[in-house]
Amino acid sequence: MKKLNNVLIFLCSLASVCIFVKDLNIGATDRFLGDLSMVFVLLIPKIVRWLFKIKITDAMEFVYVIFMILAQFIGSVVNLYNHTWWYDLFTHFLSGVLTTILALVIMDWMGVYKDKNKWFNFIFMISFTLMIASFWEFMEFGADLVMKTDVQHSLDTGVADTMQDMLIAFLGSLIVAFSYLIEDKVSKNGFIKKIVSDLK
Repeated sequence: MKKLNNVLIFLCSLASVCIFVKDLNIGATDRFLGDLSMVFVLLIPKIVRWLFKIKITDAMEFVYVIFMILAQFIGSVVNLYNHTWWYDLFTHFLSGVLTTILALVIMDWMGVYKDKNKWFNFIFMISFTLMIASFWEFMEFGADLVMKTDVQHSLDTGVADTMQDMLIAFLGSLIVAFSYLIEDKVSKNGFIKKIVSDLK
């Protein structure tokens, strides 16, 4: 899986640089940052692993890379957000699903996960997802202030776009969290627990 991650990172970075050259030729200066930041964003797991000596498994890195390809590369660099109305909702829903699973991985990694405390785990999963969703909106707001853009569509929707993004992430989180609560009653080998185990 490590080789697959490296291949995906290389190909996506190369494609981003090519798109940057194209945008440079047509003078699309508002897209420069998004094009070039893709290379750095894809390398974040490797940087964190090297800089802070934090254990990030190849499986976790793979999930992250796939999500960033879907959310940032296809969404922002390829610009599908502006051409397909539901794609932004899809990526926020997916982020809710993935960050909820990540919450369990983090709890297990920190040694605080206890199978008996299902309701505490449930609350932590939801809270963690809402925290990540909030930070994402903070970054978009900051980018709009610095770059004089309107990523949050505040000029034409007010707070509607921001709240819609957070609500759809919350919905994704609820689906995973409730599945976690009831999976032991449905199957002896819980699906969510199996995913967490594979990511460890």
